[in-house]
Amino acid sequence: MPHRFALRQAWTKLKQSRIDTDDYLDSLQREREDLGDPALAITRLRASRHSREQLFQIIRTTRSVQSWTWTVSDRGSSLNASMNRSVGMDVFYTNGMTVFAWAVACTWIGIVVFFINVCRKQSLLLPMVDSSPLSELPKLSVLVAARNESFCIETCIRSLFRQDYPDLEVVAINDRSTDDTGQILDRLAMEFAGRLRVVQVLTLPAGWFGKPYALERGLKSATGGMLCFTDADCEFLAPSALRTTVVEMLRCEIDFLSIAAKYTLNSLRECVTVPCCSEAILTWVRPEKVGDSRCPDAFANGAFIMVRRGPFECIGGWSSVRTKISEDLELARLAKRSGLRLGVAQGKGFYRTGSYGTLRESWNGWSRIFNGALTPRQLTITLGRMLVLFVLPFVVMLSCLSETLHTGSVECLTHGAGLGFAIAFGLRCVLDVLVFRLMGSPVAAVLLAPLGRLFVMAAATRALLSHVGLVHTHWRGTTFVAGRMIMPEQAKA
Repeated sequence: MPHRFALRQAWTKLKQSRIDTDDYLDSLQREREDLGDPALAITRLRASRHSREQLFQIIRTTRSVQSWTWTVSDRGSSLNASMNRSVGMDVFYTNGMTVFAWAVACTWIGIVVFFINVCRKQSLLLPMVDSSPLSELPKLSVLVAARNESFCIETCIRSLFRQDYPDLEVVAINDRSTDDTGQILDRLAMEFAGRLRVVQVLTLPAGWFGKPYALERGLKSATGGMLCFTDADCEFLAPSALRTTVVEMLRCEIDFLSIAAKYTLNSLRECVTVPCCSEAILTWVRPEKVGDSRCPDAFANGAFIMVRRGPFECIGGWSSVRTKISEDLELARLAKRSGLRLGVAQGKGFYRTGSYGTLRESWNGWSRIFNGALTPRQLTITLGRMLVLFVLPFVVMLSCLSETLHTGSVECLTHGAGLGFAIAFGLRCVLDVLVFRLMGSPVAAVLLAPLGRLFVMAAATRALLSHVGLVHTHWRGTTFVAGRMIMPEQAKA
């Protein structure tokens, strides 16, 4: 029974070499009973006088194309005529894949170098240890919007009152909470009488999303010339965090300053998803360009935004983003377009904020962020870029590792397209280590980064479908479709 030997690139390689064809046919004829097992065939042919690299290339490439066959029956066997006609196409395919693989590798080299340069340029604020002229600092109002945050609101409020800012008031807004948030705030208001003001939001008017309306209501009760907006799950750490931020804004004449968040990563899921999702967002917003008035890039993290009240009210305050899903980012973009001076900084030890407590919250939360922060075009490019720069090298690496375990050879990882994709995958891992360390995630979590990338792609796909109205985005009792709120949950008084 003649054996069929898959042959495509092997014949091209054979014609390019000086291997004696008749001698090679003799070798195949003698070992015809072993050709069904490529690993055994390699072992047998190693004993011949052909070079090791040529033999491994021949056997390896023959496994990949099953539609091309060569029947070995005797010394006079001939190649199928159609195989000869495909030699030119085969060379083009092989060289094209190699060029493409090395183009991907070069792209990753550029990405890693760019990321390192951006990190070096990132502004780092350190908490002040000396006493600034306290009498010259303007009054500061900190606004905290809380909805069903009974588990963390007290920690946030008490951390604010540990700040050393001289003229500080805190305005806490209870945004239609159905748990004990309102009672906790009322108790704290009695404890910090004259310094903590509580605003109750009972219903949400038409034409408003929840958080913008709550902060707008709180703004009417605030009296400070400087305003700081933060979240209920934030805990301020350094006592001089607020004072340092105000001094930095006055020194640099900034109108709008956001301090990047330091997340408390309490689970393996958070350690993987937060760095991967943050990287996907920051790829588009480019925080290093926020301070450049010549660039349209703008960025803000809603966990910590500090503004001068006058310019902020001139651009319409929170009412200008009343129907935006990612109200913090949209507010920064509006401020940049309106001519305000923006800044973004990494504050060391300033504050920490929580991530999403459950997988369902992560799924809904990051889908909402992708939906609000990125346009359909950006989401499409993100998905395409991840397919080419992550999925393809990852799949090739798995295939090469499988072949290595099967044949005992690493040739597929050290030559041609395999080497290019291996370098690309290695650089992807290097960037993962840098990003995970930057976000405070343990380096060991990098081993699960591929799962984090798949989560990003799934959330981005959901956000893209939500943009066109095919799926809904859910967040805290509210449903969004195509950027519109269609099912607000009305909390009772």
